[in-house]
Amino acid sequence: MRLFILTIVGLLLTVCASAQKVTTVSGTVYDAYNKKPLPFVDVYFMGTYVGATTDLDGKYMIKTRYPSDTLVASFLSYIPQSKIVQAEEKQTIDFFLREEGVVMESVEIRAKKGKYRKKDNPAVELMRKVIENKDRNSLAGQDFYNFDKHEKLELDLNNITEEFKDRKIFRNFEFLWNYLDTSSVNGRIFLPMYIREILSSVHYRKNPQVKKEKRKAVKMTSFDEALDEKSISSIVDLLYQDVNIYDNNITLLDNQFLSPLAPWALNYYRFYIIDTTVVDNKEAIHLAFIPRNTTFIGFTGDLFVSNDGRYTILKAELSVTKDINMNFVRDVKVVLEFDERDSVYVTTKDIITLDIALSEGSLGFYATREITYDNYNFDPPPDESVYGGIEEVITDEDAYEKPESFWKANRISHLSEKENELYKMIDTLKTVPAYKNIVKFTKIITTGFIPAGPVDLGKIAYFLSKNDIEGWRFRMGFETSHGWSQRWQGAGYASYGLKDKAWKYSASLMYSFTEDYRENPKHYVMGSYRHDVVFPGQKFEFIENDNFLTSFRRGEANKMLFNSTYNLDYFRDNDVGFIRVGFEHQTKRPYGSLEFTALVDGEPAAVPDITSSEFNIAAEYAPNTGFIQGRTRRTPIISYSPVVQLTYGLGIKNLLGGDYTYNRVSIRLKKRIPMSIVGRSRFDVEAGRIWGKNLPYLLLYIPQANQSYSYQPTSFNMMNFLEFTADKYVRVNYEHFFDGFVFNRIPLWKRLGLKEVITFKMVYGDLDDTNNPNLNPELIQFSNNANGTQTTYAFDDRPYIEYGVGIYNVFRFLRFDLIQRANYLENPNIDALFGRKGLSIRGRLKVEF
Repeated sequence: MRLFILTIVGLLLTVCASAQKVTTVSGTVYDAYNKKPLPFVDVYFMGTYVGATTDLDGKYMIKTRYPSDTLVASFLSYIPQSKIVQAEEKQTIDFFLREEGVVMESVEIRAKKGKYRKKDNPAVELMRKVIENKDRNSLAGQDFYNFDKHEKLELDLNNITEEFKDRKIFRNFEFLWNYLDTSSVNGRIFLPMYIREILSSVHYRKNPQVKKEKRKAVKMTSFDEALDEKSISSIVDLLYQDVNIYDNNITLLDNQFLSPLAPWALNYYRFYIIDTTVVDNKEAIHLAFIPRNTTFIGFTGDLFVSNDGRYTILKAELSVTKDINMNFVRDVKVVLEFDERDSVYVTTKDIITLDIALSEGSLGFYATREITYDNYNFDPPPDESVYGGIEEVITDEDAYEKPESFWKANRISHLSEKENELYKMIDTLKTVPAYKNIVKFTKIITTGFIPAGPVDLGKIAYFLSKNDIEGWRFRMGFETSHGWSQRWQGAGYASYGLKDKAWKYSASLMYSFTEDYRENPKHYVMGSYRHDVVFPGQKFEFIENDNFLTSFRRGEANKMLFNSTYNLDYFRDNDVGFIRVGFEHQTKRPYGSLEFTALVDGEPAAVPDITSSEFNIAAEYAPNTGFIQGRTRRTPIISYSPVVQLTYGLGIKNLLGGDYTYNRVSIRLKKRIPMSIVGRSRFDVEAGRIWGKNLPYLLLYIPQANQSYSYQPTSFNMMNFLEFTADKYVRVNYEHFFDGFVFNRIPLWKRLGLKEVITFKMVYGDLDDTNNPNLNPELIQFSNNANGTQTTYAFDDRPYIEYGVGIYNVFRFLRFDLIQRANYLENPNIDALFGRKGLSIRGRLKVEF
């Protein structure tokens, strides 16, 4: 999903590519009176969003391809200073700032790096008081609260210069420059490109604890139909989550930041009293803080604490250090403002700005989400039904259809003139032929389909693949276009292998019970037929098996099944999951070197095929999980809520030629667990059982194996296809992402920006005697290789185990795992590396913030 977001961003920035050289500026900011370095000073190019904050030694460094000609250093209680910069050069610029006004006697002089002490430090003692009183000052300490919120999110291209505007590629887009804006807060120039607004109400009850957000209206600019509006909202919700300074951990861009108000924060951060000041007519103590190790996932910034004995936060400004490892994120700014309502301090404004670019120094964009809060009250709601339901965020059915009169009457924070005109700008942009071409190209890349009149051809990634049996495999697929019908959709493909010289094909027809099959939630019935080959046990979650990237495999991969499958499915989803009811008739034939042999009338004989007729039902319960709805798949957005999946199948003998009667059931639990600064864990546990007598092992559970060189999170990467089978099993997948927690403690190594992960995978199963070919020669026997050595096995008293360590964020896009297979090393076709059996390396494209 992150790769999808970055693809969109990359395409938006394609028109902005530049060969301009990088301007590099570094230096130190000093106090002009005592010549001591000043930490926490903002240094930035005037009129841009490009800047940095000085470290504890007062040093800074900025790299950019789009500087202005003036560099500014600004710090509270000091007079800002500006200096001229030479573009496209590397230079050193120092600043000497002079204080303005009189510093009060209560000021604690900032400490130099290396001289910091917790003991007898007034800043630390003040933070102890803040932390001790945070339960009293936090809004969550109230028995009830209710408020209204108005969210405005804007995506803007930044660093817009005259040279940038004069480029030939913008010849048809001159009207865009009429919408350039300059922030009244920071004076930075930007071009708004996208805006989203949400009006909602929030209701909280402490006992039993529940918090609900009801979204009454959602409005956004829409570029085209590549993604539905709800999917776009889900992506934005992933980037932005509510920031509560009183929480122990704050989630931002899927990273867990330790709050400066967490109990352990006194050991994680350095705190300095800077000054006393006034915030909204209230006397406040200004504290600055920074992580003890600037490469750790943590904030740097300023807290303004009330100087009235309540120790409440009046304002918070949070950022990240320049050394932090957050891919593509050049800077993060968070501003929280608080005010007193009915003797309770509440958040009145919450502003988060992200500065994102695909490479250092390149043109990027920044995304600003501003939330205004109002109409607080602390009484129980008259109708407790507002606490009902499972979802934490509930969107009204007509939220996306509210008229402009509703918005004018209910906005808490009015739109600026430029914000109002942004909707008009996008409508104008859609009429430009050059823009339409960009949209078409973007849709081809993101969907994999090429428009061709009444049909779309694709997917591009499946046009060409390779395996040992088919050789090079060519495939051409299609889907009927949305313009042909909004309720009916046909799809299919045909493929041909150059080596086996056999055609494979598929066809399906879907009818949507909703007016538009692209809209969510989905509700449809589909019939399909597929005549194609598969590797037993190969299954990927979000791509098909004949993907080019998985074409190159290790070891022997020459046992396949040629399946002829009819399906009829009814599907319906909603905000908390889905249900699918279906019927499947399937005939499996051995293909390649796979053989079906059994004892027939006392003599070994070939069994031509296995036929099954099965009714099945599958359901998923995934509360509070967002999804990106593509053309055919619903991809979940990372969530910390548990996901439970349940499946049941009933095979019936003699129904349409079915050979067997059986029952199968499985339950699967997926859960992500945040672990603060130590990283995050991911569990995937599944258990299942198949009841039936004299069943062929190919109808039983076959663990999901992977013989490609790419790392597959849901597969056993050191297991061979069709290596194990069972009629009862339990499977455990575990990954823990440290997010640099270890590497950032290693000198020099931490500069590489790498992150670490550990993995553990286990599966254990068993076979009933009646389903074990080793005990029943009349069953289809386990497969063998060309030498007659058995290659399919039942589990003995050992679970299959593999574990590994990995490094990701290699060149920002790559992950490599060193995986060790722990047992069953006596089986054939086992990899070896460095003379160690069962050891191998796998790689994967992985994008993280």
